[in-house]
Amino acid sequence: MRAFLIAALLTGTTSYAAEPVYQHAAVAAEHPLASLAGVEMLKSGGNVVDAAVAVGFAQSVLRPGGSGLGGGGFMVIWNAENRSATTLDYRERAPAAATWDLFTKLGPNGKRASSRRGGKAVAVPGHVAGLCFALKKYGTKSLAEVLAPAIRCAREGVPLAEHQIEYRKPYLASARLIEGEGIVDTAALRKGYLSNLKTGARFHSPQLSALKELAKHGRDAFYKGDIAKAIVAEVRRQDGIMTLKDLAAMDVVERKPLSTMFDGMRLYSMPPPSSGGVALIESLNILRRLEATKLGGPIESLGHNSSIYLHVLTETLKHAFADRAAFLGDADFTNVPVRRLTSPQYAGVLAKRIQLDRTRPLKDYGRFLPVDDAGTTHFSVIDSAGNAVACTETINTGFGSWVVEPRFGIVLNNEMDDFAAQPGKPNAFGLVQSEANAVGPRHKPLSSMTPTIVVKDGKAVFALGASGGGRIISATLQVFLNLTRFDMTVEEAVRQPRVHHQWLPNHIDLEEELMKLSGPALKKFGHKTKDRKSNGISQAVARTQRGLTAKSDERKNAQAAGY
Repeated sequence: MRAFLIAALLTGTTSYAAEPVYQHAAVAAEHPLASLAGVEMLKSGGNVVDAAVAVGFAQSVLRPGGSGLGGGGFMVIWNAENRSATTLDYRERAPAAATWDLFTKLGPNGKRASSRRGGKAVAVPGHVAGLCFALKKYGTKSLAEVLAPAIRCAREGVPLAEHQIEYRKPYLASARLIEGEGIVDTAALRKGYLSNLKTGARFHSPQLSALKELAKHGRDAFYKGDIAKAIVAEVRRQDGIMTLKDLAAMDVVERKPLSTMFDGMRLYSMPPPSSGGVALIESLNILRRLEATKLGGPIESLGHNSSIYLHVLTETLKHAFADRAAFLGDADFTNVPVRRLTSPQYAGVLAKRIQLDRTRPLKDYGRFLPVDDAGTTHFSVIDSAGNAVACTETINTGFGSWVVEPRFGIVLNNEMDDFAAQPGKPNAFGLVQSEANAVGPRHKPLSSMTPTIVVKDGKAVFALGASGGGRIISATLQVFLNLTRFDMTVEEAVRQPRVHHQWLPNHIDLEEELMKLSGPALKKFGHKTKDRKSNGISQAVARTQRGLTAKSDERKNAQAAGY
């Protein structure tokens, strides 16, 4: 075991239980029953895509505040038999009537429309389209089969864990307050998802009838049938602009993954409209360049989570996030310089700007200085043959737009806030973005989701990713480095405390342990520090010589499974 872990064990500050090892397959999702839904598909003869689709639908029931039928996502798939990778983009789209000034112009009441709450915040959901596409092209089971665990959980109910009760309570209080402001009618949200918040209570998802409709009639039930009509009626009742044509036109885009070699392994991640793959590869390129120049050796020689290591990570992330703000958007509608941003040559230019003894003024990152001013899930699957899926899904912030279709219980996203709703001003995650990510008809908003698969000798060795807004990128980077450069087990890699910096706001978020250990030292580098309970939630699966191991992040009381 590595020296820093030995020291921690001797002082009693770190303790890890023995990791379960699975010989056939492993699934790491954000709810124990979601992980088991994936294992159920695999044990009954399904493949990793069948498992992933079952997890995606199950989490709509089990983690309704973070993802589900009213949202969208990204999926990375590795096929070990033909040694090929692909990505599925089922990110939500803006309605056709959306215009660049949707959230900047004044309405008849003299106020601007909200990009975070209410009908106008809702983008056209892609979740159902994406999972149905994945299943039809790459899965082996029927839609009814993969929906069975989600339907069972919705029908029988699931006990609300203390974590879920505490998570939902603040939303109940806020929903009551905001309804009085006339922005959104939260009655269906409060009745369906925020009532009976008592220890031991069972939660029966109001999505049951929608899931049954999907099992019986397929994706058309959602995009053309009764569910579609109900969604549009509720969105428009709450001042939205979505139409039946918008839903019927929803499509899935299969894209070539972004890829790079790292330490003899091939890494695959998402291209735009995700910023995750670009930012991850750009960050890794900067770190490699620093190793060859200013560090004079591997980054792990700095010591895991030492103040100098955290400083170097922070400076790297600041450059990546500044470029995210300046250049990234929907590549189907705007020119995104992906090749340049992910090139070793560009990383060399940025590495030269990083100083090892201090941070730099904010203006030295990115190309412009803009105005200063938790709803996602990730899961990973690997089987014994080396096939893998990494998938991140979202409704944006907790319970999305707070618009819930009352008949089918569908929690609708507020993905319109992931556009630069007001360019140069921060969104709900504090991320500042440029005109490249402006609102436009059928455009897809920029995302931080970073589902990633790492392959060696034709087989997946890691499947990982995270949830948590902009913290997805920094969490995925740190877990990846923990697994590769610091030779940690999945258990160790996911549990480690994490740091986050996204360029703006200009401070480092430190989890409690890091604040105590490194906060004072980082201030000497010139950084502003801030306490943060959690810097992202990660789920990862790894291949080892003993078999498959998996870890679901305990920051969210999650649990992996396998067999």
